[in-house]
Amino acid sequence: MDNYVFINKGLNDSLLLYLQYKDDDKSLQYNSFWSCIIRMLSLIYDEETIINAYYNKDTKLFNSTLLQYGLPVEELTKFKDNLARCYAFEHGQKDRVIKKKNRYFNFVQKGLIDMLVYKNNQQVVDVDIKKEFYDLLFTANSNDFYRKSYALKLAYNPYEIDDYFKRQGFLVLG
Repeated sequence: MDNYVFINKGLNDSLLLYLQYKDDDKSLQYNSFWSCIIRMLSLIYDEETIINAYYNKDTKLFNSTLLQYGLPVEELTKFKDNLARCYAFEHGQKDRVIKKKNRYFNFVQKGLIDMLVYKNNQQVVDVDIKKEFYDLLFTANSNDFYRKSYALKLAYNPYEIDDYFKRQGFLVLG
């Protein structure tokens, strides 16, 4: 694509990364935080609609998709802003030897969890989808070493997201 940025740089680059590596599910890029954002959105909403909105540069379709289960417009705006800030912060310190914690890291994940809650309030989300979603979260309690390490590196409180997810009443087995 040209120099067009879909919604913001964080979302745009997350979509690009996801699309580039979605057929290589063992790759670090596919399992990166940025790609996992799209993977979680795809569990909540229709993946094809999200991807088509990106390819067609249709921000209205993207926004209406994320609002379809009752997410308030303010919450969508906050999610997109937090995603942009999280991305900018991380890429702003890419070349630094000593990295700082990213205060937007958990905000992005909370926004995704909230979207799952809104969907679950409209239609019960299958327990397997909830489990898959939970497994994509970056938390100190993750079973995935990479996700656990990344959470410990970036989050001020690497247990916060795990606690937040469980407080929503989602039962996570094993």
